[in-house]
Amino acid sequence: MNLNPALLDSILEKYRTEGYFPAAVCQVFDREKTLYHNCTGPAEKDTWFDLASVSKIICTTMLLFAMEEGRLSPEDKVLSRLPVKGPGPVTRERLRDVTVFELLTHTSGIVPWFPFYSDGRDFYTVLERVLSSTPVETGMAYSDLNFMLLGLIFTHVTGLTLREGLEQYIRPIVGEGMAYGPVEPSRCAPSCYGNQIEQRMCAERGLTFDGWRENGVEVRGSVNDGNAFYYWNGASGHAGVFATSEALSRLCMFYLNTEKPIFLRAMETTLNERGLGFDKTITFPEGCGHTGFTGTGMWISRKNGIGAVTLTNKFHRLEGAPGNTNEFRRAIHYSLLGQEAPIVQ
Repeated sequence: MNLNPALLDSILEKYRTEGYFPAAVCQVFDREKTLYHNCTGPAEKDTWFDLASVSKIICTTMLLFAMEEGRLSPEDKVLSRLPVKGPGPVTRERLRDVTVFELLTHTSGIVPWFPFYSDGRDFYTVLERVLSSTPVETGMAYSDLNFMLLGLIFTHVTGLTLREGLEQYIRPIVGEGMAYGPVEPSRCAPSCYGNQIEQRMCAERGLTFDGWRENGVEVRGSVNDGNAFYYWNGASGHAGVFATSEALSRLCMFYLNTEKPIFLRAMETTLNERGLGFDKTITFPEGCGHTGFTGTGMWISRKNGIGAVTLTNKFHRLEGAPGNTNEFRRAIHYSLLGQEAPIVQ
């Protein structure tokens, strides 16, 4: 490990001043303790951030605990772990041979995104519509719908909602600094000024929705993601979790220390640069992690016994587009290994 606090400080300031994000918190740790913790912009070390798709790791962790308890396995067929009367005929045909493993590695063939709120009917009815009108994706297709299904699978096999699952399985690890939203706005970094990006995505698909939050009004304490906010009441397998850097770091430290076989398998699996729930692309050298649309990220390297949490709110801006925060994450991660971050086009 090559921990240089002054270098980390300079990386934080460089990317903030260049407009990649208005605020950020970075925490670095080994298996036992925090090694570095700093913030920049209008944020404190204990500020809560909307984790966006880092929520997928929270859902993954709850599923892995359920697997450890023998409630399901990665090889289980998806349909065997969903309510019999839920999925429609097209969904049953499309998911006939799909496994939990394929949902976790985003190799299920399901389309990456659909605004369920634009339809508004029950999940399985909308899913039937989506799968009836979209082709099978090939290879790795990163899909929020995979984790919507995984959230439903968790609830079906445990009898717990995602909120209850977080309390039972995650809270003992991370403490009080993590929860599904909404959370007290005064504790949170604002994430955006409306859902203009999703408005464009819907328009591109010829879809309409009349319930949008008002553009130009700050979103703080309620989830940025449209499906999580408008459709899932703030808690879904793909998005909805808020956390402090300390809480997310504690979860990472759990993964640095665990010897539980199913958790090790989740990190060690590599298929199309995915683990079970984890991202294993070049942004996460000698390890694995995950990113979130709002500008959040986590990295674990068991090989080096270190990890980092980087929380930003890159879309909290009224105009202009943020830089690619993976560049910022790579700068942090590779500096901790004493390496130059690769340039990715």
